[in-house]
Amino acid sequence: MSLDSFLIKAQAEALNERLAGARIDKIFMPRVGEAVISVRGEMGAERLMVSCGGANSGVYLTSLRPENPPSPPMLCMLLRKHMQGGRIISVTQPEGERMMVITFSSTDELGRMSEKKLVCELMGKRTNLILLDEKDIILGCVKKVGYESSPDRAVLPGLLYHMPPRSGKPSVFGMETEELEALLSGAADAEQLMDRVEGLSPLIARELIFRGLSVGQMADAIHRLAQGQGSPWLVRRGGRDFDISCMDICQYADGESVPYPDFSLLLDDFYRQKRESELKKNLSLSLKKSLDNHRQRLERKLGKQKQELLTARNREKLKRDADLITANIYAIKSGDDKAVVTDYFSEDMATVEIPLDPDMSPQQNAQLLYKRYARLKNAEEALTRQIELGEEELDYIDSLLYSLGQITGEKDLKELTAEAANAGYVKKTQNRKGKPEKPGAIAPVRYVTSNGFTLLRGRNNRENDRLTMKEAKGGDLWFHARNIPGSHVIMVLGGREPEVSDIEEAAALAALYSQSGQSNRVAVDYTRAKQVKKPQGARPGMVNYFNFKTILIEPKEPKRV
Repeated sequence: MSLDSFLIKAQAEALNERLAGARIDKIFMPRVGEAVISVRGEMGAERLMVSCGGANSGVYLTSLRPENPPSPPMLCMLLRKHMQGGRIISVTQPEGERMMVITFSSTDELGRMSEKKLVCELMGKRTNLILLDEKDIILGCVKKVGYESSPDRAVLPGLLYHMPPRSGKPSVFGMETEELEALLSGAADAEQLMDRVEGLSPLIARELIFRGLSVGQMADAIHRLAQGQGSPWLVRRGGRDFDISCMDICQYADGESVPYPDFSLLLDDFYRQKRESELKKNLSLSLKKSLDNHRQRLERKLGKQKQELLTARNREKLKRDADLITANIYAIKSGDDKAVVTDYFSEDMATVEIPLDPDMSPQQNAQLLYKRYARLKNAEEALTRQIELGEEELDYIDSLLYSLGQITGEKDLKELTAEAANAGYVKKTQNRKGKPEKPGAIAPVRYVTSNGFTLLRGRNNRENDRLTMKEAKGGDLWFHARNIPGSHVIMVLGGREPEVSDIEEAAALAALYSQSGQSNRVAVDYTRAKQVKKPQGARPGMVNYFNFKTILIEPKEPKRV
């Protein structure tokens, strides 16, 4: 991402013009390295995002209202102590640096006014957010850098702040056009341009070469960018947001450049999608790992229980041996380690050997076998029930994993995480008041068939429950892929009866949004909604249904409303 020194220069000047003199009201840190500063200036109340989060780094006005953690980080409390109630004096870029400095005035505990700085280093993996006092002593920072990893420039509270080291190449900032022309002369590609001067990003260097500009034209374009005359552009490739720039980018065959009215709006839009995608990815991976772990443990437990059940079902031999000992007890002596008896249960009355405990009498050996038989009989009943419950839980975890693969946004992911938390698979999240977060309102996806029947599709187990058990009327039709996780689909009849084509469209929708949605044919069951019952204590989305029909259908999505 090309958050280069030219873009930072233009953005710093725009922010300085807009925020100079603004009062600092509140400060939040929703994530590590990301501070949201509420300010009030001539334009009214606004929020300034100061992000040093690697790929999402930048300083810009945002419309985002990020959620805050239950307890603020230490740096957040430090920023509140020194910044809240103060006023922004200026927003500047140290010449040619990929940095932005917010200088502000504040009053300490003794009522003394002083000027302090919030330094935003926007340098890729080395991004940092550093709070300085009036003497440039470091009060706090996001990333602490010790002398061991950086002997020439440590960043630690209590040390004097030093600027990042320069490359030693001539900087395009403050350079006259003629001098710049001399340095650029003879450069044949982007790498040679960047080798000769400091301040050019790879994107801008490639663009200057791609346009086939003369040395004078290149120098003039760079000179204007270095003076902060760049304009905001969103670079799209293949229909997707790809990059941002301070000049129109033409080098991509599959790309286009979209102009924006200001850099803050550009950065806010561009990072919003990246932030949601990143959050979704991180939470999805965490939730999937937790569900996979629970699933693996449950499978191991079921395997052991099924083995125990197999042993319990072979218990009849114990009762048979006990009966034979009892029937032949007259021929067995105390202290024998085995009993050689006639097997009255076999047709040929064969002789069999039964191991005995020599420290027990024949009667005691028989009673021990009867007790083991009774325990295994009781164990079979308990194990059968436990295995049923375990397989139901396995189906439920599979439904959560399926729903995880279907989420489309942050809201869906949070609802699914809350459902998993209620089931005990992940830790419950709490709001700022320490109370568990309430689930949002359901919003089933709506479709319409060729003959005008409305179809409603649940997006997760909670919505499936509400849609089927609360929203659907008894006469409506209910659809679900057979014996696999998937969405509940309701066809709202409204007193009419559907055609075969309507039923096929609804079944195709249920097939598409099921675990077998990529198959050529999927079996889908359907019945009246009144025939769908939820067993008492059943998990979300789990139902029983009766008097159903089955249709084999190709997965397909009807028209969406």
